[in-house]
Amino acid sequence: MDTTVRIPRLLGLGAGGAVAAMVVNAAIFGVGRAADVNYLVDGEPIELQHILSLTLMSLAVGFVAAAVVAHFRPTGLRALAILGGVLGVLTMAMDLSVDSTVAAISLASMHLVTGAAYMFSLRAAVTAPAGRTSRADFAVA
Repeated sequence: MDTTVRIPRLLGLGAGGAVAAMVVNAAIFGVGRAADVNYLVDGEPIELQHILSLTLMSLAVGFVAAAVVAHFRPTGLRALAILGGVLGVLTMAMDLSVDSTVAAISLASMHLVTGAAYMFSLRAAVTAPAGRTSRADFAVA
C-alpha cells in the first residue's frame, strides 16, 4: 500500500485527539470524584491536573514520534499505532499501587482512552495517494 501522510495534518489530528482524550479522561475523573472515589497513590492524591498533563505529554511524545516515522517511512505508522495501543494497555500496570479498586479501574480506563485516541488519530492522518480513493487506503491500525 502506497501511503501518503501529511505531517501538518498528522499533528493537527494529533492535537484534536489529545484534546478529546483529555476531555474524556477529565469526565472519567469527574464522575469518580462525584462518586467520592479517592484517587490516592501511596497516600498522595492524584489531581485532575496530573491526569491532564500525563495525557497530554504521552500523546505529544507519541505524535512527535509519529511525525518522524511518517517523514521517513509512512508505512511504519501501522506498527506505531499498534505500539500505542499496546502501551495503553501495558501502562495500566501503573495503577496497581492505587489505594482503591474503583480508583484503579477508573485510572486504568484513562490509559485505554489515551491509547485509543492515539490509534484513531494516526488512522485518520493517513491519506490516500492521488487518484486512489479506496477505503482500504486509509487503514493504518
